[in-house]
Amino acid sequence: MGLLVNIDNGGTFTDVCVHSDTEVLHAKSPTTPHDLTQCFVAALARVSRDLYGGEDLSRLVGDIDYIRYSTTSGTNAVVERKGTPVALLVEKGEEGQVYGLAKTLQGDSLWNSMMPIPPAGITVHDGNRIDAAELTSVVNDLLAKGAQRLVVALRSPEAEAQVKDGLLDRYPRHLLGAVPFLLSHELVSDSDHARRVFSALLNSYLHPGMEHFLYGAENVCKQHHLASPLLIYRNDGNSARVAKTTAIKTWGSGPRGGLEGALAYARLYGVPTLLAMDIGGTTTDVAVVADGKVRLNAYGRVEAGQTSFAMPELQSFGLGGSSIMRVEGGRLEIGPQSVGSVPGPACFGRGGTSATLTDALLLAGVLDGENYLGGELRLDRGRAAAAIQKNIADPLKLSLADATERAIRAFEAEVAAVLVQALAAAGRSASNATLLAFGGGGPMIASGIARDAGIRQIIVPQMAAVFSAYGIGFSSLAHQYQTSLDGLSAADIAEACKSMLQRARRDMSGEGVDAAKCRYDFALWEDSAAGVTQLPLDDAALKALKASNDMRLVLTASHELPAFQLSSDRAARSATAPIAGSTQVLYGSGAGDATPVVDVAALEPGHYADGPALLRSSYLTCLLDRGWSMRVSDNHDLIIEEA
Repeated sequence: MGLLVNIDNGGTFTDVCVHSDTEVLHAKSPTTPHDLTQCFVAALARVSRDLYGGEDLSRLVGDIDYIRYSTTSGTNAVVERKGTPVALLVEKGEEGQVYGLAKTLQGDSLWNSMMPIPPAGITVHDGNRIDAAELTSVVNDLLAKGAQRLVVALRSPEAEAQVKDGLLDRYPRHLLGAVPFLLSHELVSDSDHARRVFSALLNSYLHPGMEHFLYGAENVCKQHHLASPLLIYRNDGNSARVAKTTAIKTWGSGPRGGLEGALAYARLYGVPTLLAMDIGGTTTDVAVVADGKVRLNAYGRVEAGQTSFAMPELQSFGLGGSSIMRVEGGRLEIGPQSVGSVPGPACFGRGGTSATLTDALLLAGVLDGENYLGGELRLDRGRAAAAIQKNIADPLKLSLADATERAIRAFEAEVAAVLVQALAAAGRSASNATLLAFGGGGPMIASGIARDAGIRQIIVPQMAAVFSAYGIGFSSLAHQYQTSLDGLSAADIAEACKSMLQRARRDMSGEGVDAAKCRYDFALWEDSAAGVTQLPLDDAALKALKASNDMRLVLTASHELPAFQLSSDRAARSATAPIAGSTQVLYGSGAGDATPVVDVAALEPGHYADGPALLRSSYLTCLLDRGWSMRVSDNHDLIIEEA
């Protein structure tokens, strides 16, 4: 077997995880927001040095069977309002209400960011006929107002098709003045106009940025002769080629990778309530895995807007290691704005002056400034101190030490509140939940967050620092197709099944696999306020289907890819973890004392340690508070429990 490579492009760092026949390697590289292809290449180059003793990108790519690529770029673009503005064309009379959508999102900052130009209306005659002169006038007016992209959202697909013909006739795509546009009915078939319009707007808002860097990454792979197409991991839990992926499907795909790993860990450890917490540089992503499953929303939400696509119950908050901390009205506020990796936290020494959690953790002694990112980046305590002093200590009239502690405790409290809220929404109790802490920042102060949330057990995966990248290694190459059963006759349903199967076989062939050897599974999805209920269907059940306004027929076509293997946990506490030294930590229950440092890379199954202790490796930092103990599982994960 060749190498399996997973890459997760985050807002602050780009993570890579490589699985060979004998080992799993991982690395992190700072994300380069000005050119995301650059950090994609840098992550691969870094891991090639670990594999071969020297940088050799061509050799690495030549040894790879598959690259699966996920990204939080779409999520971060939404959180930080950094997508591409879109102009909207609706039917005359809907400019103000937009089929009821505007009322729902009135005053919403995402709505205003996506669509800074008011919607324009066009007359639709006899349900589907468009006046060509009016279309030209309306579109020219939108372009004069600065429109860069256009979403066409009319009630009927036939009317939208006429607009398409008119746009291609008046603004041919071979001209520099061509208008990039999207027809809402071509993106998704949904009779709910508001959902369909919001989905189309969001897709267009994210599309240019996603297209630019995903094709940039694919071109790098082609130049170095990757044996198979670059696969994009999506928010439905599957992977597929860039050309087969829509931008809206990349929203939340990075966090969804962590959720895929969380589902695998829930099965591995038999945990009935697993709370996944992914703290990155820009966001904290939270999901509840209950009884081995995560709730699937029939029509997933992106903030206040409802989409036409099913999405897992996964929430993203603007709380990360690079989130800006400042004092407003006498209160310490965190995020959602982030300094990312450029300029990054003040301690990065790249020109940043804002205070962040990373700066506070460095001053508190939790982070090793000499060995950050495996020693690739040295952190500047002086710059961190200046940022905390100016942005937190001075406004709150605190000492530098007290301001540092206030910053960390405020972050813990905000994340803990989010966790409690997520558990309550899932009908689960914190006292019976296990926290799965991952991401670059997840394990660092996990025991403090768990304490505030009332959680008594934590699992820190061996690949915690790159867990979203690790998690996509459990995905298959797959596509999903759906149709509503609303108003369909038995003959209509039979024709829909036939059409979906034909499309699925064509798409799987286009993925470069043998369509005859793929799986094709039909299921009935029943939509309700409690989420989606999925009922597998055999041939007899398919033939017995009847029309329903709250059910969807879904076909999943899949080809299984090689996946990572996990080891069952049988290791008991057997030997004290070797101590690599001690350091002064100025935060937590052991503040001021010499805190033992445990080298995580030297741990074996059965090793244990009691807090206070600082668990460290090249990419992992975990402060174990007093009153908490740690054991290493057979899978080399850290099992942390309150004593």
